Amino acid sequence: MTTAALDTVQAIAVIPGTPNSLHRTRVPLPAPGSGEAVIQTIRVGVCGTDREIMRGEFGQAPTGSDALVIGHEVLGRVTSVGPDVGKVQPGDLVTATVRRPDGCPACEVGQPDMCLWRQYTERGIAGAHGFMAERFVEHERFLIPIPPELERTGVLTEPLTVVDKAVRQADLIQRRLAYGWQPKTAVVLGAGPIGLLGTLLLRARGADVVTVARTPAPNHAADLVTAAGARYVSSRETPLLELGASLDGIDLILESTGASIAAFEAMQILGNNGVLVLLSLTGTDTHAEIPIDRINREMVAGNKIVVGCVNAGFIDFDNAVRSLARFDTLWPGLAERLITSRLAIDDFEQITQKTAADVKKVVEF
Repeated sequence: MTTAALDTVQAIAVIPGTPNSLHRTRVPLPAPGSGEAVIQTIRVGVCGTDREIMRGEFGQAPTGSDALVIGHEVLGRVTSVGPDVGKVQPGDLVTATVRRPDGCPACEVGQPDMCLWRQYTERGIAGAHGFMAERFVEHERFLIPIPPELERTGVLTEPLTVVDKAVRQADLIQRRLAYGWQPKTAVVLGAGPIGLLGTLLLRARGADVVTVARTPAPNHAADLVTAAGARYVSSRETPLLELGASLDGIDLILESTGASIAAFEAMQILGNNGVLVLLSLTGTDTHAEIPIDRINREMVAGNKIVVGCVNAGFIDFDNAVRSLARFDTLWPGLAERLITSRLAIDDFEQITQKTAADVKKVVEF
């Protein structure tokens, strides 16, 4: 990326490692180099990772900067392009991938989401400014076109890639089964944006889905789950082990609670030949008493799989765009209802606030 600045743009940033340092600033906007495009930001989603960075729990500023522009869930429009750009053109809607490769063998073959060395940079998270700015410059290889009809929901593409990759990984793993695995019964743990998007994705595939969260119904998340034809269960009313005992063979579990104990409870209810995909990065040092012999015995005897899954590949972004279109066909307007709060850049301080009714908060540019 070139260093000659055209101008500066408004952005929302933090001082990594410093709690409550969210502030508005201006950052240089580079001139687009070969293969690069200038993107006018339309909206940026706020997620749990952003809130952890805002709390000072992690995050890394780019080299030479004390601040980190946050935001990695973006929808924008191409305004201009540099030389040798062929994938996008001015006027196109786009989103962008988050991780930038570090040169490891996985990254070199186009799978930075499976990075071996873990020395990557991630926009808005580690070593590179994010997208919560009026405009940004990005290389076209990291841009994903968004159809105009998905303008209202395109900002959900990046979080949807998380579960699209999770289900794709489960499909790859289950090629071990000659009888043709197709999940009939699935459990989604967590009813935040990731859990709800996972619910929609699995329902779109025809699975019977139970979505588990702590808060009892009625609530907005429960309404979304029900509208997609899934079942919402509060773990405060029905403990997970009790729920598992009531279901006949759970083929797939997506864990997105942020609570590590849920992973070990999920191992105890997973069905034979089933797959449990762990999506939560937990940062505390929680200890719990668990029945390790029973878990080990059932995992081995039942040919069960537990797999960690993080970030997403280019294929998952393409799949997520198709999934969003599929959601609109099946449940018109439902995916957009995940966006429960829209903030202007002048209201940036409200980014840190989260109410019980919030599912997905976005900043509108």
